[in-house]
Amino acid sequence: MSPGGHLVTTALACGAVYAATGSAPLTAGLAAGGFLIDVDHVIDYVAFDRRRDLRPAAFLRYYFEGRVRYTVLLLHSYELAVLLALLAWATQWPWLWGWVLGMALHLPLDVVFNGRLVPGGLVGFYSFACRWRAGFRADRFWDRERLAPLDASFWVNFFRGAQLKAGPPEPLRAPAAPLAPGRLAH
Repeated sequence: MSPGGHLVTTALACGAVYAATGSAPLTAGLAAGGFLIDVDHVIDYVAFDRRRDLRPAAFLRYYFEGRVRYTVLLLHSYELAVLLALLAWATQWPWLWGWVLGMALHLPLDVVFNGRLVPGGLVGFYSFACRWRAGFRADRFWDRERLAPLDASFWVNFFRGAQLKAGPPEPLRAPAAPLAPGRLAH
Protein backbone atom coordinates (compact mmCIF):
# COMPACT_ATOMS: atom_id res chain seq x y z
CA MET A 1 0.00 0.00 0.00
CA SER A 2 1.18 3.54 -0.58
CA PRO A 3 2.50 5.60 2.34
CA GLY A 4 -0.46 7.93 1.90
CA GLY A 5 -2.85 4.99 2.06
CA HIS A 6 -1.26 3.86 5.31
CA LEU A 7 -1.42 7.41 6.65
CA VAL A 8 -5.15 7.71 5.92
CA THR A 9 -6.15 4.25 7.17
CA THR A 10 -4.04 4.63 10.32
CA ALA A 11 -5.42 8.10 11.05
CA LEU A 12 -8.98 6.78 10.71
CA ALA A 13 -8.20 3.80 12.93
CA CYS A 14 -6.52 6.06 15.51
CA GLY A 15 -9.54 8.33 15.59
CA ALA A 16 -11.89 5.38 16.09
CA VAL A 17 -9.72 3.76 18.77
CA TYR A 18 -9.27 7.00 20.69
CA ALA A 19 -13.00 7.78 20.47
CA ALA A 20 -13.85 4.30 21.73
CA THR A 21 -11.23 3.98 24.47
CA GLY A 22 -9.86 7.44 25.29
CA SER A 23 -6.46 5.78 25.61
CA ALA A 24 -3.61 7.95 24.34
CA PRO A 25 -0.98 5.16 24.76
CA LEU A 26 -3.10 2.67 22.81
CA THR A 27 -3.68 5.24 20.07
CA ALA A 28 0.01 6.22 19.92
CA GLY A 29 0.99 2.56 19.61
CA LEU A 30 -1.53 2.13 16.82
CA ALA A 31 -0.03 5.11 14.97
CA ALA A 32 3.44 3.60 15.33
CA GLY A 33 2.43 0.10 14.24
CA GLY A 34 0.15 1.33 11.46
CA PHE A 35 2.23 4.06 9.87
CA LEU A 36 5.63 4.61 11.49
CA ILE A 37 6.44 0.92 10.97
CA ASP A 38 7.53 1.97 7.47
CA VAL A 39 10.71 3.50 8.90
CA ASP A 40 12.32 0.13 8.19
CA HIS A 41 12.11 0.95 4.46
CA VAL A 42 14.39 3.93 5.15
CA ILE A 43 16.76 1.72 7.12
CA ASP A 44 16.96 -0.73 4.21
CA TYR A 45 17.42 2.14 1.73
CA VAL A 46 20.39 3.59 3.63
CA ALA A 47 21.97 0.61 5.41
CA PHE A 48 21.51 -2.25 2.96
CA ASP A 49 21.03 -0.61 -0.45
CA ARG A 50 23.59 2.06 0.49
CA ARG A 51 21.53 4.91 -0.98
CA ARG A 52 22.48 8.43 0.07
CA ASP A 53 19.88 10.57 -1.72
CA LEU A 54 17.56 11.27 1.21
CA ARG A 55 15.09 13.45 -0.68
CA PRO A 56 11.59 11.99 -0.19
CA ALA A 57 10.88 12.01 -3.94
CA ALA A 58 14.09 10.08 -4.69
CA PHE A 59 13.23 7.57 -1.97
CA LEU A 60 9.70 6.97 -3.35
CA ARG A 61 10.99 6.68 -6.92
CA TYR A 62 13.56 4.10 -5.84
CA TYR A 63 10.89 1.95 -4.18
CA PHE A 64 7.96 2.42 -6.51
CA GLU A 65 10.00 1.83 -9.65
CA GLY A 66 11.35 -1.44 -8.24
CA ARG A 67 15.00 -0.46 -7.91
CA VAL A 68 15.26 -1.95 -4.43
CA ARG A 69 18.05 -4.52 -4.04
CA TYR A 70 17.52 -5.75 -0.48
CA THR A 71 14.34 -6.11 1.55
CA VAL A 72 15.30 -6.86 5.14
CA LEU A 73 12.32 -4.90 6.55
CA LEU A 74 12.84 -5.77 10.20
CA LEU A 75 9.45 -4.39 11.27
CA HIS A 76 7.37 -6.01 8.51
CA SER A 77 7.01 -9.62 9.58
CA TYR A 78 4.50 -12.08 10.90
CA GLU A 79 7.15 -13.35 13.30
CA LEU A 80 7.63 -9.93 14.90
CA ALA A 81 3.84 -9.46 15.13
CA VAL A 82 3.51 -12.73 17.05
CA LEU A 83 6.43 -11.88 19.38
CA LEU A 84 5.01 -8.42 20.08
CA ALA A 85 1.54 -9.86 20.70
CA LEU A 86 3.01 -12.30 23.23
CA LEU A 87 4.96 -9.49 24.89
CA ALA A 88 1.85 -7.27 24.96
CA TRP A 89 -0.13 -10.10 26.53
CA ALA A 90 2.57 -10.66 29.16
CA THR A 91 3.04 -6.98 30.01
CA GLN A 92 -0.41 -5.56 29.25
CA TRP A 93 1.23 -2.35 28.02
CA PRO A 94 -1.46 -0.41 26.11
CA TRP A 95 1.01 1.20 23.70
CA LEU A 96 2.33 -2.25 22.75
CA TRP A 97 -1.20 -3.54 22.18
CA GLY A 98 -1.65 -0.50 19.97
CA TRP A 99 1.49 -1.37 18.00
CA VAL A 100 0.20 -4.92 17.48
CA LEU A 101 -3.16 -3.54 16.38
CA GLY A 102 -1.38 -1.20 13.96
CA MET A 103 0.61 -4.10 12.51
CA ALA A 104 -2.64 -6.07 12.19
CA LEU A 105 -3.89 -3.20 10.03
CA HIS A 106 -0.66 -2.51 8.13
CA LEU A 107 0.49 -5.99 7.07
CA PRO A 108 -2.79 -7.20 5.48
CA LEU A 109 -3.10 -3.92 3.55
CA ASP A 110 0.44 -4.43 2.25
CA VAL A 111 -0.32 -8.04 1.29
CA VAL A 112 -3.43 -7.00 -0.66
CA PHE A 113 -2.29 -3.76 -2.29
CA ASN A 114 1.37 -4.58 -2.89
CA GLY A 115 0.50 -8.15 -3.81
CA ARG A 116 -1.38 -6.95 -6.89
CA LEU A 117 1.99 -5.82 -8.27
CA VAL A 118 3.60 -9.25 -8.04
CA PRO A 119 2.59 -12.45 -9.83
CA GLY A 120 1.53 -14.91 -7.15
CA GLY A 121 1.08 -12.22 -4.49
CA LEU A 122 3.09 -11.44 -1.39
CA VAL A 123 1.63 -13.52 1.42
CA GLY A 124 4.93 -15.33 2.03
CA PHE A 125 7.02 -12.19 1.60
CA TYR A 126 5.90 -10.81 4.96
CA SER A 127 7.57 -13.71 6.74
CA PHE A 128 11.04 -12.65 7.86
CA ALA A 129 12.19 -16.27 7.47
CA CYS A 130 11.04 -16.28 3.85
CA ARG A 131 13.01 -13.11 3.07
CA TRP A 132 16.01 -14.49 4.95
CA ARG A 133 15.96 -17.72 2.90
CA ALA A 134 15.96 -15.56 -0.24
CA GLY A 135 19.04 -13.69 1.01
CA PHE A 136 16.84 -10.59 1.44
CA ARG A 137 17.19 -10.07 -2.31
CA ALA A 138 14.29 -8.04 -3.67
CA ASP A 139 14.59 -9.59 -7.13
CA ARG A 140 13.42 -12.89 -5.63
CA PHE A 141 10.02 -11.26 -4.99
CA TRP A 142 9.60 -8.34 -7.37
CA ASP A 143 9.70 -8.13 -11.15
CA ARG A 144 10.78 -4.54 -11.68
CA GLU A 145 9.99 -4.80 -15.38
CA ARG A 146 6.28 -4.86 -14.48
CA LEU A 147 6.40 -1.53 -12.61
CA ALA A 148 5.66 1.74 -14.36
CA PRO A 149 8.03 4.69 -13.99
CA LEU A 150 6.72 7.51 -11.82
CA ASP A 151 5.68 10.61 -13.70
CA ALA A 152 3.51 12.46 -11.22
CA SER A 153 4.25 14.84 -8.38
CA PHE A 154 5.59 13.64 -5.04
CA TRP A 155 2.20 13.92 -3.34
CA VAL A 156 0.37 12.04 -6.08
CA ASN A 157 2.96 9.25 -5.83
CA PHE A 158 2.80 9.34 -2.01
CA PHE A 159 -0.92 8.58 -2.12
CA ARG A 160 -1.09 6.47 -5.30
CA GLY A 161 1.91 4.20 -4.79
CA ALA A 162 3.55 1.93 -7.33
CA GLN A 163 1.71 1.18 -10.55
CA LEU A 164 1.92 -1.58 -13.11
CA LYS A 165 2.97 -0.74 -16.65
CA ALA A 166 0.13 -0.52 -19.11
CA GLY A 167 0.02 -3.68 -21.14
CA PRO A 168 -2.30 -6.04 -22.84
CA PRO A 169 -5.48 -6.70 -20.92
CA GLU A 170 -5.80 -9.83 -18.84
CA PRO A 171 -7.03 -12.77 -20.95
CA LEU A 172 -10.74 -13.38 -20.71
CA ARG A 173 -11.77 -16.50 -18.88
CA ALA A 174 -14.13 -18.92 -20.53
CA PRO A 175 -17.61 -18.69 -19.05
CA ALA A 176 -18.64 -21.46 -16.72
CA ALA A 177 -20.67 -24.27 -18.25
CA PRO A 178 -24.37 -23.48 -18.13
CA LEU A 179 -26.48 -25.37 -15.62
CA ALA A 180 -28.79 -28.05 -16.86
CA PRO A 181 -32.44 -26.93 -16.93
CA GLY A 182 -34.07 -27.24 -13.54
CA ARG A 183 -30.79 -27.41 -11.58
CA LEU A 184 -29.79 -24.74 -9.09
CA ALA A 185 -26.27 -23.67 -8.28
CA HIS A 186 -25.18 -24.35 -4.71
